[in-house]
Amino acid sequence: MLATAPGGHPSQLMAGFDASTLEAFGDAVGGFDTVADPGQAKRFVEARLTERIDYLKIVVDDGAVHGARLPALTRQIVAALVEAAHVNGLTTIGHAITAREATIALDAGIDGLAHVYADTGPDDSAGHEIAARIAAQGVFVVTTLAYFEAIAGQAEAADHALPGCADNAVHAARTLHQAGVSLLAGTDANPFAPVHGAAMHRELALLTEAGLSNVEALAAATSVPARHFGLADRGHVAPGLRADLLLVDGDPTRDITATAAIAEVWRRGVRQSR
Repeated sequence: MLATAPGGHPSQLMAGFDASTLEAFGDAVGGFDTVADPGQAKRFVEARLTERIDYLKIVVDDGAVHGARLPALTRQIVAALVEAAHVNGLTTIGHAITAREATIALDAGIDGLAHVYADTGPDDSAGHEIAARIAAQGVFVVTTLAYFEAIAGQAEAADHALPGCADNAVHAARTLHQAGVSLLAGTDANPFAPVHGAAMHRELALLTEAGLSNVEALAAATSVPARHFGLADRGHVAPGLRADLLLVDGDPTRDITATAAIAEVWRRGVRQSR
């Protein structure tokens, strides 16, 4: 359960779900918990702890990238949520899509960012400045380049998304990589777009377009996330770790698209039926 303002992202998406999806969400739909002022931060975090969360995701998003105007958490609320989470030993992740939103999260002491910022292009010095700050603070970034590509495609005719957001996202990933930031492969796959599974293979290709080597892109989907999320039992192929294995037809260290040529899958050492 992410922390967001009343009426804030992602509550606007609920209208697009069909009845079966809404039923699956259960109590989270319609009345999901929100944070209206800094004084509610401690209670919100405590409620999530009773649900045994592993990390706290905090929404810093006013909807501008999607051509909307949404209520958003204030700087003070974001800071209070980060503080309450850190007191309880939780990693905090900021959902931020613009450089301004990412700066709010960084000011609050966030541990990671979900999404690269997609509003700075090659000629905008702000993108380089914030990349340097993200690196200096040791913050990791979940890239979701496939997400920006998907929404750019959907919005091309409607003209309601941030212009150039897909290209800007790849440029941001390149800038972050050059600055030494840890990049984690993520897609933001959801009931709309991009699609689960296939989007990850596309994400790896986009990461190589952003300047990562094939090996670095593969690590961004395996060992790097395992390290940042404290999953010491996985992320590598080694004795004693979970045997979550993907066998592909080809060599993804030479051709990253070979990850999609799946031959066999093992989960916890058990070969899965195709």
